[in-house]
Amino acid sequence: MKALLTVLTAAAMMTSFSLAESKYKEGSCCDKAAKKGEKCQHPCCVDAEKAGKVCEKCNKK
Repeated sequence: MKALLTVLTAAAMMTSFSLAESKYKEGSCCDKAAKKGEKCQHPCCVDAEKAGKVCEKCNKK
């Protein structure tokens, strides 16, 4: 029972980490910077981050 709980907890944590990474469109400038552990320095992206958003210009769906 303890092992099952451990596995489920680990799976939930992995899911939450993968969801956090997906806020940027794959291949966008923001995505590339995040994969390097940095923040995108484009002015439009910096402004969007200050507003608590993701730049819609660079991360079109």
